[in-house]
Amino acid sequence: MSRLRPHHAIRVLVGGFACVAWATGAVPSRVATAAELADLVRGELQQVAAGCKFTEGPAWHPEGYLLFSDIPNNRIIRVTPDGAQNDWLTGSDGINGLMCDQQGNVYAAQGDARQVVRLRATDGGRTGQLAEVLSNEFDGRPFNKPNDLALDASGGLYFTDPNYRREEPTQPVEGVYYLSAAGQTARVIGDLPRPNGVLVSEDGKHLYVANIKLGQIVRYAIAGPGEISAGEVIFTAEKTDGGGPDGMSLDEQGNIYATYKSVVVLTRAGEVIGRIAVPEKPANCAFGGPSNKTLYITARTSLYAIPMQVAGTALRPAGPGATSNVAFAAEPNAVPEETKEFKAGPLTLQIPASWKVEKPSNRLRLAQFLIPAAEGDATDAELVVSGPFGGSAKANIQRWIGQFDAKGRTVKMSQGETDQGTYILVELSGTYNKTVGPPIRRRTKAMPGSRVLNVMFTANGGGNYFFKLSGADTTVKAVAPSFRTSIGGDASRESEYTLD
Repeated sequence: MSRLRPHHAIRVLVGGFACVAWATGAVPSRVATAAELADLVRGELQQVAAGCKFTEGPAWHPEGYLLFSDIPNNRIIRVTPDGAQNDWLTGSDGINGLMCDQQGNVYAAQGDARQVVRLRATDGGRTGQLAEVLSNEFDGRPFNKPNDLALDASGGLYFTDPNYRREEPTQPVEGVYYLSAAGQTARVIGDLPRPNGVLVSEDGKHLYVANIKLGQIVRYAIAGPGEISAGEVIFTAEKTDGGGPDGMSLDEQGNIYATYKSVVVLTRAGEVIGRIAVPEKPANCAFGGPSNKTLYITARTSLYAIPMQVAGTALRPAGPGATSNVAFAAEPNAVPEETKEFKAGPLTLQIPASWKVEKPSNRLRLAQFLIPAAEGDATDAELVVSGPFGGSAKANIQRWIGQFDAKGRTVKMSQGETDQGTYILVELSGTYNKTVGPPIRRRTKAMPGSRVLNVMFTANGGGNYFFKLSGADTTVKAVAPSFRTSIGGDASRESEYTLD
């Protein structure tokens, strides 16, 4: 791959009119006759990278660089604003669509592996690696070939699963799926012949899906996370637009940028604003750059960029696998809840005033608290503190994981330190087999839709103390930041923990 700026022509089209400019290197967009498009486009199209086999999935990372896929070469490429480039991930297993959140997590549609994954940056951002598999099957069957994805403000993501394989599909339809913040996967669309690109509107009210087989963009109203209405076609390509749409992007005004033969720019209602031609057929596009006012376009063997007057939509706070770090339900400018000190053995906790202190139900417990249920949940959550106990971290973690059914289970492990000691945190969600009665009887009750945060805390003075926050998924997820604060933890300073 090399940076290359050959002679080429770029056309910016509005209706049936075209302005053409030939140049070496930068190519003027020449939009003076296209008032509406000129309000959006600021500068000249540049070829940023070349020499790839098939580029896709551009995504701006909050640390200040662009990632994009070179699918046949099984890699993700990193490009900085000054043009420096390197392989961010090799052996990508057919990764296509990419999306970042504000925390720097990278979500990817890993087509050849038939799954959706979360990646994380390493080596100061220069490289990346697999963090976890988020979803790899639905209804007991592998996906066809996940293609593109979009995060929402609830910590979930939508992804498309067309069948681009030369074999029988593994799913009965080419669907669109919703992966919730809790890690649950549901099919939300099953009647499109070939869904491809996907977007969530900047206000979270609509889902846009590219129906590449019919040249259409279909819009769905979003009633709640993973809850959508029947679709309506808002745009159908003209013959001159060629094949598409493939990938799409949105600006802060809600305008849609869809890749056909050119980049077709539409209002949120599907009305054509104009068309930005590219020397090679574009496959996807995304906003980025230091001010989020650069439109990056992946087109066959190259990556292009054009300065814009309008910014793209902001990155979402977080997605699946990262929701414990974000309190999505918090109101803007909310006043932090009052806390109170509580002694549990040698540890001093900062407990929210709303958490009810209960008398420990057995002599092994140092403390226990009842935590009010979040809206929509029927039961309160419980926090139990116990110890000091023995046992290795590995043995305890394996036991905690074994308390959840394997199907639909999600696991996230991290480690951190506080003024009082160090800790390992294991967050699990899915169907929790809760112990009922004395542990010696080994009786359990299956609790679907649960979330449990287990902590092994090694105090500075010695001894391992254990915390278990358990309850309905929504409640535990909502109080997870407060729980971290209570033990002196800080999610932004944690690192990933792995079993030996």
